[in-house]
Amino acid sequence: MTETTFIRATRTLCPVCLRTIDGRIVARGKAVYLEKSCPKHGPMESRIWPDVEHYGWMRTFSLPVVRPEITREPVQEPIDYGPDGPDCPRGCGICTRHLRKTTLVEMELTRRCNMRCPVCFMGAQEEPGEPDDLDLETLRSMYASILEEMGPDVSIQLTGGEPTVRSDLAEIVRLGASMGFSAIELNTNGLALSRDPDLASALKEAGASGIYLQFDGLTPEAYKEIRGADLLAEKLRVIERCREAGIQVVLAMTVIKGINEGEIGSVLQFALRNVDVVAGLALQPAFFSGRFEKERPDRLSMGDVMFLLAEQSGGLIDPYDLWPLGCSHPLCSAGVYLVESEGNGFLPSSRLISREEYVREFNPDSPQGSVFADLLARREGYTGRGLSVVVMNYMDAWTMDLERLQECSMTVKTADLRTVPFCAYHLTNGNGEDMHRASFRKGQAIRVG
Repeated sequence: MTETTFIRATRTLCPVCLRTIDGRIVARGKAVYLEKSCPKHGPMESRIWPDVEHYGWMRTFSLPVVRPEITREPVQEPIDYGPDGPDCPRGCGICTRHLRKTTLVEMELTRRCNMRCPVCFMGAQEEPGEPDDLDLETLRSMYASILEEMGPDVSIQLTGGEPTVRSDLAEIVRLGASMGFSAIELNTNGLALSRDPDLASALKEAGASGIYLQFDGLTPEAYKEIRGADLLAEKLRVIERCREAGIQVVLAMTVIKGINEGEIGSVLQFALRNVDVVAGLALQPAFFSGRFEKERPDRLSMGDVMFLLAEQSGGLIDPYDLWPLGCSHPLCSAGVYLVESEGNGFLPSSRLISREEYVREFNPDSPQGSVFADLLARREGYTGRGLSVVVMNYMDAWTMDLERLQECSMTVKTADLRTVPFCAYHLTNGNGEDMHRASFRKGQAIRVG
């Protein structure tokens, strides 16, 4: 029988009723698991890391914690929390228990979408319906709330649904820019950018700083499985449109075991070949929130994807070249900046700086994709360009670790002006019922369980 070794205790959730319960992080064999037991639905576990030594090494990174300047007491009304009351993660506001300030905040402009992907953590809808798009005055209030809480230097990501279904998207970007925000990124499937030759330039002129492009591989099969249609040609056209418009792109790859995990290396090489316009690669192992109509595969963790990336990088990257990014919990995101070196190709930034320098020079204002680049840019004489590679570790109801959630630096600003950690906002139970996203319009969450 394989020995079980206790690592630490945490609080977690039952994926059936979303009740807050005790959890244990343990090692069994080489892998790491989250064990828990719900009084109503019994024991369960999830594999959360492939290598216990690597997991422990990641946890040893200790970077400065900067708390939010403005917080609320855990929200009580008008939200109906059920029998457990406003404990974590129900009472988000962002609340006084939260440990890290926001470096990137999302604004959800619409629930509508021009696709219906079989896999969609947002559960976006193809057709117009309830709730309607947020109006400009509501969005102005949301921008103003962000400005008050986080200041003008925070990164904003406009998302949905699919934000390009809104005919006033450029106006929304312009509104944010007029209020002082300089980092306004668009999270999109890219279809509108592919089909409208003027849209990328219009968004750049309005003040958009970048495009966060859904990009799941370089084969038609990846898109057919994950998005329901072959979109490869359209994705490549988006990149050309952005190159022409002079607006940078981050490729966001949803990685699903048995579908596209073998394409990580080819996407990395594609990004490096197009580094003049592609500023970053974000690898996102699929998590089971929202809509997941495919048969659920074995879960890939952030650790799995880090090892896959290293295996497929042709010797460019080692798993230990990817360091926790520090703006959130060390197990929430990891990355490296691949620096273009004349005559030597690309080099991982983590081989150019020491761990001590990384901790000493860490900038708590840097969002996930900028931590290494911002550090290097402060070096005298540094003129290199490169590619930011980030691996995200989003949580769902099966893997929720509230110790990690309380250090989240990626949040969502709601229409009722709350600030909710990303993984809490998108949290759904096994039936797709959500805890927070009902607040899109009315500021009211549902009771589940």
